[in-house]
Amino acid sequence: MTVTRPNVVLLVLDDIGWADVGFHGSNFPTPNIDALAKEGITLNRMYAMPLCSPTRSSILTGRYAFNIGMQHFTTVSPGSTAGIPTDTATIAEVMANAGYDAHAIGKWHVGSSSPKQIPTGRGFLSYLGYLQGQTDYYNHSIPTCAPGMCLYRANCEKFAGDKRTCVEADPSPYGVGAAGYDLWQDSSPFIDAFGEYSVDKYQERFTQLVQNAELAKKPLFVYFAQQLLHLPLQLPPESKHAEACRGVTGGTEQVNRTVLCAMASRLDQAVGDVVDSLKNAGLWNNTVVWAISDNGGMVHFQDGFPASASSNWPLRGSKATLFEGGVRSVSFLFGGALPPQARGTQSSSLIHVSDVLPTIASGIAGIAEGDLPNNLDGFNVWEEVIMSEAVNARVASKRNEIPLNIAINRDLNFAGVPNPFVANASQANYTALIRWPWKLILGTPHFVNPGLDKLGGWWTVENYTYIPPPGHDADELVFLFNLETDETEHENVAKDYPDVVANMTKRVYRRWLSKENGYRPPQLNIPRPRGNPKLHNWTWAPFVF
Repeated sequence: MTVTRPNVVLLVLDDIGWADVGFHGSNFPTPNIDALAKEGITLNRMYAMPLCSPTRSSILTGRYAFNIGMQHFTTVSPGSTAGIPTDTATIAEVMANAGYDAHAIGKWHVGSSSPKQIPTGRGFLSYLGYLQGQTDYYNHSIPTCAPGMCLYRANCEKFAGDKRTCVEADPSPYGVGAAGYDLWQDSSPFIDAFGEYSVDKYQERFTQLVQNAELAKKPLFVYFAQQLLHLPLQLPPESKHAEACRGVTGGTEQVNRTVLCAMASRLDQAVGDVVDSLKNAGLWNNTVVWAISDNGGMVHFQDGFPASASSNWPLRGSKATLFEGGVRSVSFLFGGALPPQARGTQSSSLIHVSDVLPTIASGIAGIAEGDLPNNLDGFNVWEEVIMSEAVNARVASKRNEIPLNIAINRDLNFAGVPNPFVANASQANYTALIRWPWKLILGTPHFVNPGLDKLGGWWTVENYTYIPPPGHDADELVFLFNLETDETEHENVAKDYPDVVANMTKRVYRRWLSKENGYRPPQLNIPRPRGNPKLHNWTWAPFVF
């Protein structure tokens, strides 16, 4: 196949912990991922947002999530009208304008209340996947009030227990209780896939796309957002994955850890299947694949939320936290179209998920920067990543600053539901800024009460045990770390460097909270009764027309 532009596969991995892959020291079996990272380009300082929707919004638009109102800690609940604003272009639209066929597979979770918000309304020619934040791997449903996905009493007739579970009178045909079906083919529910393992269906679709691309003779862009390793913890159908994890996990959470290990093994197979499909279709030599995790892994944590079993070791924290374990992304590039001098290298440049769109569009696809949206926040970092002489020199980076999240209490309250897990207003700040080598966190670094959880410390790989933070660290509301000397965030030096704290705090308020510089308050995130799945034949369907 001869085309003027390379094919691009953007492979978004869900809830992958820093230490859930072998090349970061995991005992999970991920041989395909490890080999591809070793043969490609490993990005050691790729930063994401601490949660799914903000990261995906930034990846798809090249904007900081707080510049499109997607920075809330529960940005897009099922039934909410929140989503990527329709006045913001997506990477699919950019690539399509340059002659690409753009397709989406897997998780969406950036708005679906209107047909204009779903993938086929945002520039993708086709879509197979689920619109909400999580779904069952087999029955493809999510209850109206699943643990951790509560609808804030909007659609629920009765609540039971302290885990915010929901009970409705009318049972759904899909799953347990009042569950809505959430697997879609383009703009219609894909009911025929009920009972089939979703990861298999996604791979079938990807294989079909690459085979069709060979016939179409057009460059292909695929946004492939894998479901793994997100909850629920469910074993893959093939027993070989669980068998591969025998003896490699342990500790008090052995069952959860073993199931997650099997899911990681299945993800590793899925990544290998992507490579095989590209090679079998004759596209490998003209393709770049960029794998990115959307946030850190979710550790074992209950208190009203479902427990997972990831490890971000040696990084501190978990998904949903602003510590490094929540925002450092497992990321690497591979493919036959990588420049030879870049293969087998590592980059320590500061890179953010908002850099994905301009890097893919201009750096990889060769689209003129003048043809990109004119309000992008991200940078084209392609040249600095592939230059073998500079891949480890952070000084060469286009960045020395990354606003990890900008969300303050006044705007979180505006979003309709103030943080239900914190005791006072100051804790509702959910803000972090890196100005190398400093990292400042304002407010609670996570969305639960400080000191009452196991998100804010370290979870080991061996024996999967929790190491709490020292002293009263977990109760602090201002953190300052020197990432150059303390990458694992053991020492909060905010009291030792008050001038640094003051200057960075001013930067947050004067630069990043400025509407003149693009800031938008969080979108209203109140699920609407019109979105209740029982009103839409028990599906999580668009409801605003």
